[in-house]
Amino acid sequence: VLSIPRDLKVEIPGHGTDKINAAMAIGGPALAVRTVRELLGIPISHVVTVNFRGFRRAVNRLGCIYTDVDRKYFNDNAPPFGGGPNYAVIDVEAGYQKLCGQDALDYVRFRHEDDDFVRAARQQSFLRDAKAQVGVQKVLEDRKEFARLFGKYSTTDIRGTDEVLGLFKLVAFSAGRPVR
Repeated sequence: VLSIPRDLKVEIPGHGTDKINAAMAIGGPALAVRTVRELLGIPISHVVTVNFRGFRRAVNRLGCIYTDVDRKYFNDNAPPFGGGPNYAVIDVEAGYQKLCGQDALDYVRFRHEDDDFVRAARQQSFLRDAKAQVGVQKVLEDRKEFARLFGKYSTTDIRGTDEVLGLFKLVAFSAGRPVR
């Protein structure tokens, strides 16, 4: 899995230099893909964006994900420990545990005390854990519900049921293999 730091300064085609996450804000997925394609010089076949509600529901549908939380993650936005109103509220204990819905989202999004590199590593670790725990059979058996969630909580340039099911099969059959 490749993660690009959200604050990386890049040339956004037609808009000058800015943080890479500005490409999405300025021109949506099309400009974000064009920016990444030009930055890395790699082909990008499709783009999929999943909103936070979709992430929470997909994690729950998978039966939640066991992961090793490296430390306690806490912010209640109140002194003396709060980070102020710009940070999400979170209370996740350290240790190997089952993370569901909102706790899973809070954990992968946390950035109050971390930089983008630490956050990206945590996100990649969570995705590796999910991939290792969710078998092909689970995805295939529940493909209609995952397709419904995908359609409701994501946007993509992939069109047609066959292409969407092809994406699910690709994800399912990639278990144990590196993601490219």
